[in-house]
Amino acid sequence: MIADLAIPGMSETPPEQRRRKIKWALPAVAVIALLAWAFPSMLDYIATEQVTRRTKEVEEELDREGPAFATSVREDADAIYFAYVLDKPLNPAEKAVFMRKDGGDVIPYLESLLTSHGGQGLQLPSIPESDGYTSAWLMDFFSDRASGLAITALRGREIECEPAAAKTVVLIHPEGGGAYDGIHFDLSDPEVPVSLAPDENIGKPYFSHKKIDLGNGATPGGLYVEVSSGIKDCEMSFEAEYRDAEGVRKQRIRNAKEKFRIRGIPAYPDQFFAVTQRVLDCRAMQRSSEDCPALPLKAGTDLIY
Repeated sequence: MIADLAIPGMSETPPEQRRRKIKWALPAVAVIALLAWAFPSMLDYIATEQVTRRTKEVEEELDREGPAFATSVREDADAIYFAYVLDKPLNPAEKAVFMRKDGGDVIPYLESLLTSHGGQGLQLPSIPESDGYTSAWLMDFFSDRASGLAITALRGREIECEPAAAKTVVLIHPEGGGAYDGIHFDLSDPEVPVSLAPDENIGKPYFSHKKIDLGNGATPGGLYVEVSSGIKDCEMSFEAEYRDAEGVRKQRIRNAKEKFRIRGIPAYPDQFFAVTQRVLDCRAMQRSSEDCPALPLKAGTDLIY
């Protein structure tokens, strides 16, 4: 009877046939038992693989959401200014005080005028050929993406310019200057920033030989960016082009939420001073000399004092 439960009809089968049936039936029973044991595990494995794959896909989708990188913008705390543009003219008393300044007293007085009169200090460009004096920033790039990406281009965008509006201009005769490893933009050609690296690549398109790697645990990248606008005041943003696993993409860069502001030197400032060993009133001199550039001031290397 027990044999009939395992193999139907077994109790009525002759002994020899019964042994043969049992011989062939036992392996089949073993296979069935093995499948019955393994099948749930196989289902669990398949389900786990599907969950793992979907989890990875979701993580990759989340990784690609939002900006590819963040940019921190700051001014160079060690900048040395060789031009000052003031929004208000000096009154007679202020002018008289300024004309008496010399040596180390000139710069502190100009810095105080920036506070009281509004305006900005401008730097010398780091390359020989330029539209003029520059405004500069230090940009730090960060990305917490698990996948890697590389910034391969940086261009000027949303550029709006008008004639420089400063009332007073002070140019300081340079006595040497520092070199920076970064990029220079002339707003007369904002598509192609050139390299400032003090090597064989200076003056060449920066991103023709360099890129900024981010994400995938890469060290945050930093870049010195200087912009010259000649005799115009301009506002602009930057557009970074980057490559990742999905292809080529673009992302805008602003100074916090505002555009970058670049100050220029007006062609005919109301007040125009030059500083050498002493302060010179170039408008009062009414002629050009080695100490006073000729008016009108023009964009380009002739603008640099």
